[in-house]
Amino acid sequence: MKISMDCYPCFLRQGLEASRIAGADEKMQERILHSIMSALMKVSRDETPPHIGRLIQSTVREVTGNADPYKEIKKFHNEQMLKMEADLVRLINESASPLVTALKLAGTGNLIDMGPERQWKNIAEIFEDVTTKNADYFDHSSFESFLKNAGTLLYIGDNAGEIVLDKILICFLIENTALDIIYAVRGNPIINDVTVEDAEFVGMTDIVRVINTGADFPGVDLNSCSVEFLDNYYGADMILAKGQGNYESLSDESENIFFLLQAKCSLIARKLGCNVGDMILRKQPRA
Repeated sequence: MKISMDCYPCFLRQGLEASRIAGADEKMQERILHSIMSALMKVSRDETPPHIGRLIQSTVREVTGNADPYKEIKKFHNEQMLKMEADLVRLINESASPLVTALKLAGTGNLIDMGPERQWKNIAEIFEDVTTKNADYFDHSSFESFLKNAGTLLYIGDNAGEIVLDKILICFLIENTALDIIYAVRGNPIINDVTVEDAEFVGMTDIVRVINTGADFPGVDLNSCSVEFLDNYYGADMILAKGQGNYESLSDESENIFFLLQAKCSLIARKLGCNVGDMILRKQPRA
């Protein structure tokens, strides 16, 4: 998915917010924004939003000297979600359609994203309407049908905190299918995206094999991924890619991908044919 003019205000907002989280004073913030604006004037419109996100975050890290500005935020979100884990598992087990509920919870968790503009103030409020969310764009039937014929699933994670919901869904799939599941994280810290450190913290590494993309990219750039990731990407019977960054970078790729995300901006909503705030579960259409 290529960048649009609508992306530019968001790029600048993200740069300013990241610089403040990284501890930059006003002069540093100004320097960072000038650098980002200069880069945006030269960047090709054929790039994807995650490519620009990577540029923004690398600029913030370089100017501030803070290698992982979101480290404490990620830890807090992981801790908050782990406290809710038992209650969410109970909600799944008591629901009429446990797999659908597990998928919806995992999709709702995608709101825990420090990249796009946020409409929530605390994590608890995210889950208040999970069972009543609009399901018009939530194609769980195709997902369930695909599951029946798949032997391997590559599950590409997105954000810290959200990873606990991924873990809950994966545990359900392990208990109820014969799938061989691999969970993929980012190669290095970028925004609040999941890394191996997060996977270890929440116990994901205790239940499935965890690999990383080999890059500090807030999505999946197949041109910069590790051989290990690419082998599993191309070898998987099906792929579940979480979140907007993974959608933006993989939306023109192979047809065995299911995307599970929240539409967080008008550009994504228009591309998906939905409304901002809708939860999406859809299979990549045939080319």
